[in-house]
Amino acid sequence: MNKFSDGELLELYLQGLTNKEIAVRLGVTQAAVGYRLEKLEMVNNCHLCSDVDPDQVSILHNMGVTNVGIALILRTSVVSISRVVETLDLEDNYYRLKDIMNS
Repeated sequence: MNKFSDGELLELYLQGLTNKEIAVRLGVTQAAVGYRLEKLEMVNNCHLCSDVDPDQVSILHNMGVTNVGIALILRTSVVSISRVVETLDLEDNYYRLKDIMNS
């Protein structure tokens, strides 16, 4: 795992790159970028991901796929999917599946 400085991170962040793009440039995981941004009290850039199509999220959600599953299928972050799901006024299917399992 590569180490990176706050300065390197902030420089890329201020260029408007998404967490995914920053992670690729720094050779680290998206989670590492998100964690460090959180520690620096910066707004997470995951919401800027343009590769998330709300229609695809809606279709997968209606099929019963959880946010984690949707993120894996669309190859993006769970945070990005969660924001789209929230914007669409939907609830993560995890809770529905949890209720079914507890019945």
